[in-house]
Amino acid sequence: MMAQASKAPSPITVRLAREEDMADLASMVDDFVKGHPAEKHPRALDALRTAYFGSNPVAEVVVAERNGHIVAMGQWIRIYDMFWGMFAGRADWLYVRPEARGLGISAAILALICERIRASGAQFLYGQGTEHTKSLYKRSALPGPPSCDFHLGNEAFERLADLSGRPPREIVRALPEPSLNRVERRQNPTDG
Repeated sequence: MMAQASKAPSPITVRLAREEDMADLASMVDDFVKGHPAEKHPRALDALRTAYFGSNPVAEVVVAERNGHIVAMGQWIRIYDMFWGMFAGRADWLYVRPEARGLGISAAILALICERIRASGAQFLYGQGTEHTKSLYKRSALPGPPSCDFHLGNEAFERLADLSGRPPREIVRALPEPSLNRVERRQNPTDG
């Protein structure tokens, strides 16, 4: 009797979105907006394409693929924080399809976003979350009052950026402790 080879699960890939991902991005927006006042508001695919893939994109979008299908997204933009006197990245629109939740995909997307933010010369991550992402942010980030805002900086930011490219579950196991937000960050070659 021949033993059956176990089928390994397909890896999860996290990468920058491409224009050919437009239909998946639009589908995830339609899922994400359910229950929001904008649920029935028309959203033109051409406007989405121009926003992210036109000549003057408003942000970078990161997507995650599982079994060949895009199952998650998040975006980031570069900002300047006047209080801290430094550049940062702001993460928004982090969404994981329900069937792909609980696999560490949000953490993997945030790790790539942190890596991209660091490569741009910025030094920390600021974002806004929802009830769905609050537990992830509580693991590594300092909460900002009174909403689900979060800040990931100093050594915690560096460590999450360093985890980019690793498997999602490995990233979750290695998430930096919130106390590392208060530990001075090490210098990087991208620092000016």
